[in-house]
Amino acid sequence: MTTTRRERIRETTLEEIISTAWKQIAEQGVPALSLRAIAREMGMTAPGLYRYYPSRDDLVTALIKDAFDSFTRHLETARDEAFDANHVEQYRAVCLAYYQWAVLNPSRYALIFGSPVPGYQMTEAAYASSRKGFLVLQNLIEKARAAGSIHPPADFPPLPPELVSRYESLRILGMPGDPVGTHIALATWSTLHGVTALMLYGYLEGFLSDQVEGFVLQMIDQLVMLFGFE
Repeated sequence: MTTTRRERIRETTLEEIISTAWKQIAEQGVPALSLRAIAREMGMTAPGLYRYYPSRDDLVTALIKDAFDSFTRHLETARDEAFDANHVEQYRAVCLAYYQWAVLNPSRYALIFGSPVPGYQMTEAAYASSRKGFLVLQNLIEKARAAGSIHPPADFPPLPPELVSRYESLRILGMPGDPVGTHIALATWSTLHGVTALMLYGYLEGFLSDQVEGFVLQMIDQLVMLFGFE
């Protein structure tokens, strides 16, 4: 469908606002996000900017969706590029993509997985975007289990009944995995987040210098062994 000149101008302005907001976050941190400062840098008046985003929280929601959409696309690309490989290689690719996206986009990672914006309440639109990346991993794990490519070792600790009950409630809410699959996905996600956060805040470099990615790859291999990928 053909767009009007006014619609094209509006879309370009929206993109510039988002770009300027990310620049501000990269330079000053998430808590410093200010619509007035963004308007000033763009040469707009604050009331002019409010026509696009009526409040700071509206802009934060747009930034969160933008970051999660970029993150999800990165995971999907890694999965699809390993599509002809076996399930364990797809799993490795998605896990590494999590870490590599954070390296490339530290400001975006900090917004969606790090320090929250003071006073901001997550909206349903932001929640919907936040689930997509996790579902890339969870769906991959479910397909691997359905294909018989995951066999947790016999000494793998049984899940506590209370945790199983919680995982079942997530299934009712639309998460696709059974309790074991959900646990594998969430344990993977938690490990990746911990390693990635330690890298972004400089802790791992102090120990490992230029061998941080090698450490990440080793951790991914340990997850493969822990959960019994074949």
